[in-house]
Amino acid sequence: MINHSIAWFARRPAVANLLAALLVLGGLLSMTQTRQETLPNVPLERIGVVSTLSGSPEVVEQRLCTPLETAIYPVDGTRDIQSESRQGSCSITVFVVEGYNAGEVRDRIAARVENLDGLPSDASRPEVEEVVFRNRVSRLLLTGQVSPRELHRVAWQLRDQLLDDSHIAEVVLEGLPERELSVTVPRENLYRYQLSFAELVDSLDRQLTPVTAGRLRTQTSQSLIQAGQGVTDPSGYGYLPVRESHDGEWLPLEQVAEIDDGFGRHAIAAWLNGQPTVALDVYQSGNRSALDTAGAVRDFVQHAVVPEPLQLLLWEDDAVQYEERSDLLWGNALLGLAMLVLVLGVFFGLRLSSWVALGIPVAMLGACMILPILGDSFNTISLFAFILVLGIVVDDAVIVGESIEHESRTQGEGLASVIKGTQRIATPIVVAIITTIIAFTPMLFLPGPEGEFMRVVPTIAITILLLSLVECLWILPAHMHQVVSKPPGRSERFSAAVNQRFEAWVDTRCLPVLAAAMRQRYLVLTLFIGLFAISVALIHSGWINVTMFSDVEGDKVMADVSFPEGTSGDTVLAATRSLQETAVALQQQLRQEMGAEVIAAIHSEQGRRNNYSTAHDPSAELRARVTLALPPAGQRPKTARAIAQRWREAQGAIPGARSLRFHASLNEINPDIHINLYHPDLERLTAVSQRLAAHLEGVEGVFEIDDSMASRFSEVAISARPAARLAGMTEDRLGQQVHAAFHGTEVDRLPQGDHDVPVVLRLPEHQTVSLWHLEQLPITLGDTGEVAPLGVLANLERRMTPAVISHYNRNRNATVTAYVNQDHSSYGRVMRHLESTILKELEAEGITWGEAGKPPHIAEFVRYLSFSYAAALLLMLFVLTMMFGNYWQPFLILMAIPFGMVGALLGHALLGLGLSLWSVVGVVAVSGVVVNDNLVLIDRINYWRDQNRPAFESLIAALRERFRPIVLTTLTTFLAVAPLAFDTSVQARFLVPMAVSLGFGVLFASLITLLMMPGMYLVLMDAGEMLKTLGSRWRKVSEDDPVEQAYEAGRHAAAWGGGENPYQDDVLRASWEAGYNDAAEETNDRGRAPG
Repeated sequence: MINHSIAWFARRPAVANLLAALLVLGGLLSMTQTRQETLPNVPLERIGVVSTLSGSPEVVEQRLCTPLETAIYPVDGTRDIQSESRQGSCSITVFVVEGYNAGEVRDRIAARVENLDGLPSDASRPEVEEVVFRNRVSRLLLTGQVSPRELHRVAWQLRDQLLDDSHIAEVVLEGLPERELSVTVPRENLYRYQLSFAELVDSLDRQLTPVTAGRLRTQTSQSLIQAGQGVTDPSGYGYLPVRESHDGEWLPLEQVAEIDDGFGRHAIAAWLNGQPTVALDVYQSGNRSALDTAGAVRDFVQHAVVPEPLQLLLWEDDAVQYEERSDLLWGNALLGLAMLVLVLGVFFGLRLSSWVALGIPVAMLGACMILPILGDSFNTISLFAFILVLGIVVDDAVIVGESIEHESRTQGEGLASVIKGTQRIATPIVVAIITTIIAFTPMLFLPGPEGEFMRVVPTIAITILLLSLVECLWILPAHMHQVVSKPPGRSERFSAAVNQRFEAWVDTRCLPVLAAAMRQRYLVLTLFIGLFAISVALIHSGWINVTMFSDVEGDKVMADVSFPEGTSGDTVLAATRSLQETAVALQQQLRQEMGAEVIAAIHSEQGRRNNYSTAHDPSAELRARVTLALPPAGQRPKTARAIAQRWREAQGAIPGARSLRFHASLNEINPDIHINLYHPDLERLTAVSQRLAAHLEGVEGVFEIDDSMASRFSEVAISARPAARLAGMTEDRLGQQVHAAFHGTEVDRLPQGDHDVPVVLRLPEHQTVSLWHLEQLPITLGDTGEVAPLGVLANLERRMTPAVISHYNRNRNATVTAYVNQDHSSYGRVMRHLESTILKELEAEGITWGEAGKPPHIAEFVRYLSFSYAAALLLMLFVLTMMFGNYWQPFLILMAIPFGMVGALLGHALLGLGLSLWSVVGVVAVSGVVVNDNLVLIDRINYWRDQNRPAFESLIAALRERFRPIVLTTLTTFLAVAPLAFDTSVQARFLVPMAVSLGFGVLFASLITLLMMPGMYLVLMDAGEMLKTLGSRWRKVSEDDPVEQAYEAGRHAAAWGGGENPYQDDVLRASWEAGYNDAAEETNDRGRAPG
């Protein structure tokens, strides 16, 4: 059927041309309908649950987090549950089981927690939301020496103007605290007017809550009767009466409190080169194109008018990464395609090579149609997939083109030669593409968000492979007929001369070397096995680092500092300023040393929030980041990592900081070491986590160690005295009044444009800074209205308590993380040391531990890939067995796949690269090339065997026939990815591991095809001969044997080193001697290439 379809299309070039045109036009139209974004917006498969409750972390754990965990744990579709109990809040992250719909799991969790009985009455309603990835497109900085109010006002104006553009749907302000209308009541006024916060809250709540009083019905209409319209202006709150005085006059709020329309008490601020700054982050939303959104932002910045002395700057344009990577990928693809045409032109002539190369973009454009159908996008990863498959598609096109050219050159030009040349190679090509598709299939089901992140790679690869099959077998022959039927031009005559010399070189130089290697086939196989063992050892020894994604250096250097719970905003601010001052000093030093500006700008953020997802971020105010903007990589005299190291050494430690990290990565890098410790006793857990962290301090190559239990803060415990209990004042009621005074109570929300400003009632900040202020807080006693100081009603005791209590699957745990300097050590080496020392000691003491973070993810990927590729190999074996009709030849082909990994690993070791997930993708592509080349080689060996040639002679004949296409596919595939593999730009480094795997893997694959595979073939033939000989040695000869049996007996005798002729009959004796002599002659003449 395949041969019939090839002939049908070859005889109808109009149909082939129309099919090619449809693929091209369909791809171009699909490109206009496919959204463009920097990275694929993948579901994180996580659910966030957040609730608040006044109290210490232990109170929140016992009364809020534990009941919520108990309710969530049995929900179908939940895999793991992590929780953090902090002062005043509980946050839970639920990980969804692979294959379940996160939205449905969220709804089930919401139903469970909303109907949960037993939660404290003063706890907030749990908020249940699916955590989603946010793809930021641009960051604008509004900077200038103005007041925070003016900065906020202009920033909101700019936000509203940005949202007027239809290409922009989400703009988030960062670097300013939220607006707040603060109503502060001094303690002396509370005593003067005998007020309490409970009474004030109750009074304001009654007045600010509209009351529906019924309906007014007339004969023609109805009107709603409502008492109270709320407050619409900040000044209106001052006139609200809070109590009737003894003389009958009402006491207004402005007489009791100070009302300030300003900002909340949040430690959030930002500066650019020392100037107050606010950031406007623009995110991609819906199906909007990231490039369209970025373009709209750039136009806005160019035309925006801001009042002096403010400036609006485009600080980060994340879409530029996509554009630069897109230009890089397509530029490298075109360069690779040009090299392909040039190399093929040398051997085929420019006309034929152009048609071979033209089929590659036809298949790739056709594959673009699959993206909008599946809801995928053009992004860095999908573009990466197109370049990846380029090498395999080149391989297929070259094999078919070379076969047609060879048939036309040897059998005469014409349509029949084109058809026969295609049909001769069709079955191996179809089977090779099927096996390559099978190799890519497991990647469709990689686990977790990372797997979803990469799903587009196998999707595009499989689509292109199928379309390349269509192009090679149906479209290319029709085009090739038009070329070979024309008189040869200058390039064709040149290529004919090149081919003649090339074939002479192969006959006189290469084949004798290959034949000699075949004679020493056991030595050759030993060398290949040794290389494979070395490659595996490079991984296990840590010489080649294994990671999920490569650490790519960017054009910014960042210092991230975090502090434990309970740290004041002033402490975080001091650390931010310290980092900023050190950065300014480093900027001046580098300017003097280099004679140029190495650090272009310094951006500082206090209270840095998580911008990568919608996850709850309660510890944002405890973090700060200072960022150094650098010139592009090619324009700066020092690397970003070197600058980060200079900065780290100049800064030193920051007192009280939980962690301090300097890095220059384009992508977020998770810690290499991530260990969870489990024990129900908090004090015990704190002690062992500190021991582990202290032990890591002494391990070579380990740095930036973080201990979650290092966060401890001072807590004041309130316990009611007997007299207070008699008055009905329990700890709960006391705590509620203290919370209202110190933390504040939201009594209203004032509409301001498209957002609301909270109105918060509390004590002035200067009256909340000491234990004395707490003791003097007036407390209302029950329903009597009497007021007494808290110090009279309760005992106040200071104590240290964990700032955060973490649970993993409902068990208390502590987390210790660290990074490993790959220049001095490796993850494997450090973990082996820990397991044999400190972790072994902790296990003996009853401490349970486990790994989390990056290492388990890598282990999960390895387990999945091991299982799925074992299944894929079995399926490949089935397909190849269908083609060859035996087991040993498919087994022979599949045995070459693991060896294809050797070239990729050696390439990584040579260039000093770590092995990442992208490297594995490249190895999968290499396996396709290995199978392709070896499958065709075995097919040609079988062809010559069918012509009654001996095994060795058939092998040499097949190598002679396949030597040129193997060299061509190796050269063209390597050249297709070489520009990317050796590109030094920042954007290229993200993709270099894949290109190195494919490029170096293909180079090594040619050695596999020319040396290892023939050697293994002969070794298996030797084994077969030995088994036959063993059988024949046990078999008694008979004078009734046929001459064929006597001939084989002679051959077996020669293979075993000789023996006497056992036959008496002259004919059988002659047959035995003929077999013996033929086998002996083959053994002596194996170095001679067949003519």
